[in-house]
Amino acid sequence: MMRGYFFAAVVALVLSTASAFQGVARCAAPRSAVQMATQDFSGKKYGVPVFLPSGNVNPAYLAAERKAKETFKKSNFAKFEKIKAKQIAKKTYDIADFIKIRIGMVNPPGYFPGKGGL
Repeated sequence: MMRGYFFAAVVALVLSTASAFQGVARCAAPRSAVQMATQDFSGKKYGVPVFLPSGNVNPAYLAAERKAKETFKKSNFAKFEKIKAKQIAKKTYDIADFIKIRIGMVNPPGYFPGKGGL
């Protein structure tokens, strides 16, 4: 009988914790079958051929690929910084804020004379 209560408590804890992270966006965008079917197989990307006639990799392609990755990295970082700023504004970013919301004041003022609260 005790095991059932323990299991229910664990499930409730997991579900309540998981609900705190529902608003976080996913990093990778899923691709549809149409997007995958219409991708370019011509050997050119970023407006330049991938390989030179000699068979070597085109340096212009490598430079364009690096630039595209850096652009994506910056936009991805900016997106998560925006999410972080919203969480800080709503006071849900810090673990102490999370504890205040879910559990309440851990050390309320006056609990220990002469000490402050959380």
